[in-house]
Amino acid sequence: MKPFYALLANGMTALLAGPTGAIDWLPVPRFDGPTIFGRLLDKHTGGYLSLEPDQFTSVSQRYLPDGLCLETTFVTESGTAEVRTWMSVGRTAVWLSCRTEVPLRLTCRPSFGYGAVRPAYYPTAHGIRYQNPHGPEIAQLMIHGDHQRPTDRVDQWMIEPGESVMVLRISTEQPADMRWLNRPIPGDPDHVWNLTSKYWHAAHRPYRGPHADLYQKSLEVMKALTYRPTGAPIAAATTSLPEIPGEARQWDYRYVWVRDSAYAGEALLMAGDATAARRIAEFLLDAVSPTERVFPAPFLRVDGTLPDGERDLMWLSGHAESRPARAGNGAIHQLQLDLAGSVLWLVYHLHRLHPNPDWLDHYWWALDALGEWMRHTWPQQDASLWEYRTIRGHHTHSRLMNWAGLEALRCLAEERGVRDRADRWRKSADRIRDLLLEEARRSGVFAPRPSDPSTDAALLTLPLYDFVSVDHPLFTATLAHIEASLLEDGLVYRYRSDDLGAARHPFMLAGFWYARVLLRQGHVAAADEVINRHIGLATPLGLFGEHVDPWTGAVRGNFPQLFSHTGLIITLAERERVVRGEPLWGFPAYERL
Repeated sequence: MKPFYALLANGMTALLAGPTGAIDWLPVPRFDGPTIFGRLLDKHTGGYLSLEPDQFTSVSQRYLPDGLCLETTFVTESGTAEVRTWMSVGRTAVWLSCRTEVPLRLTCRPSFGYGAVRPAYYPTAHGIRYQNPHGPEIAQLMIHGDHQRPTDRVDQWMIEPGESVMVLRISTEQPADMRWLNRPIPGDPDHVWNLTSKYWHAAHRPYRGPHADLYQKSLEVMKALTYRPTGAPIAAATTSLPEIPGEARQWDYRYVWVRDSAYAGEALLMAGDATAARRIAEFLLDAVSPTERVFPAPFLRVDGTLPDGERDLMWLSGHAESRPARAGNGAIHQLQLDLAGSVLWLVYHLHRLHPNPDWLDHYWWALDALGEWMRHTWPQQDASLWEYRTIRGHHTHSRLMNWAGLEALRCLAEERGVRDRADRWRKSADRIRDLLLEEARRSGVFAPRPSDPSTDAALLTLPLYDFVSVDHPLFTATLAHIEASLLEDGLVYRYRSDDLGAARHPFMLAGFWYARVLLRQGHVAAADEVINRHIGLATPLGLFGEHVDPWTGAVRGNFPQLFSHTGLIITLAERERVVRGEPLWGFPAYERL
């Protein structure tokens, strides 16, 4: 994906603004809803909101230092223009304020239902109201400042030089009192931004290591991808941005993946935000079902309900002509056996750092259900964390996470004095451990699946979850295999091919895993080279996608990606521990392989 986009959010949904500040993506009323602006997926029918001069010689962008407010500066032959864009927390509203020496063209062209429905429009005292003729969505544009309509078109205005403010207020419920539609702009924009900036500043945590700006920006991104009412983070802000433009590797990531969320909770806990980490853990534990598959799907809606299946938005041309554009994700039906272990790893470290016996007792029913599920299902085949659409197998990473989850539960059960459960879970964990070691000894390396000659970046997590030490001969052989097969110029591919063909681009999270392994080996300088390589591929605004084209720097896949930003936070946090000589996370010391 190039050009680069900025992320703005309000704790309910998020928008993407392009390099001129034009809003090309905004789902409502939540992250996982249909779009009101969707030019990102169809440049003709998707809809957008823009404020810019007709002619300019250069444009630059930055986030304000105190939060996710985008400042876009235009330079023209007649003067300059500065436009600030942000979302206020609360009722969904997009604010644009400008100080300009030249006229600016304001274009508001909403399109409801992923671009399928053209709006009806109604002039109001302070602007115009757009309404979905087939649904409850209303978009109310208000303009404060000198402006005029240059043509008979209802979607464009010329904003005169000086200072002006525009607010687009969006409602997805038919208001009982329609008078709010005719009210003037609510409040002074500087005051509104000052209040909003406090929301973003609350995401920051003390950090004294390298790349502090990007570390804090990543914490803001995590907060921007979090649904405020439940505390649950989505995997990415978008759907259908392709890994390979023109092909079919594009999916909907606007849901709460169990695995990704647990990883985010770990990052927040490492950063010192135990409250946010606990909210994630509670969301995931509340989703556990003790009477069936413990997680009914690998991902949930932001409110904890089960999503619908995958559907193709056939009327959209797709980003970079990459069809199909999708709403929903077919992986909802997959069995992914690493999920429970990911959650239990988070719960274990949350309790270890911030012990709360009452909280543990309250959720013991869910922890017990997860343990029994893993004990019975770990020998099964699954789709793995990579969510293969047709490949099923006994994936080493899935079994690793079952081992980690059972080991975490064993420790918690021993602390609570539940000896029968502790012994039962220990025996299952030992069986997994013995099996994985036996398979590795036969092959000489840990393999993605038994007797599979290929390799997989997920195997880098074996020492990260304390299964083996980084200097164990079987892991060092595995690492050498990964470096020979998947490492290119400091970047790591997750694998070389799958059931959809060749993997074309490195996977950002895998590179951070590799840096963490190097840190554990004591190779801080080598780890820094890998970290710097990845940081150099962040967008100019400090954002990461899922993949990156190392030759052009173009972001690939959905954007911005929770996995990538959490990987950066964990890696930098662990680097600080290594430099200070502090222990890294793991299980209580006992004989380790």
